[in-house]
Amino acid sequence: MHRRDLLRIAGAASLCPFLPRGAGAAVRFTRAARAARLQALSEDQSRVVTVIAEMIIPRTDTPGATDVDVTGFVDHLLAEWYAPPDRQAFLTGIDTLVGERFVDLPDDHRAARLAALDGGQGPDGSPEAAVKTLKSLTIYGYFTSQRVVQEVTRDPIIPGRFEGCTRF
Repeated sequence: MHRRDLLRIAGAASLCPFLPRGAGAAVRFTRAARAARLQALSEDQSRVVTVIAEMIIPRTDTPGATDVDVTGFVDHLLAEWYAPPDRQAFLTGIDTLVGERFVDLPDDHRAARLAALDGGQGPDGSPEAAVKTLKSLTIYGYFTSQRVVQEVTRDPIIPGRFEGCTRF
């Protein structure tokens, strides 16, 4: 199995609890998320989110996380959907990485730091918890983007209508 196939399956499975109830609402939500300017993230925080998202899903022969504006999507979720305590916990963890100058680290040091954060367990407000949340939001934002659905997966996230057992 290729990494992209695994990400597609994981992304589709992780979407179910977050999808709005109707298809029209899902489309409106995704368009609003992509059109909004930064509301919850500062410029420094958005740079950290962008760098980490691109490290999670880099550009290859398919678009990367920055190509589909995962940062704007994460910002919209934080501003419009997250409860204030959850949003603040995430931003506190990201602020720790801003303070560490994560974006300015050499590529190999940045990759090692992200690997350490990804494998660690931390309380709310820690960089470990923020990276864990950002990882799931990156996959969610990536696989719900119009470009990825049309160019990469080519499969509908919400399949056609359900036709139950009609034999009886």
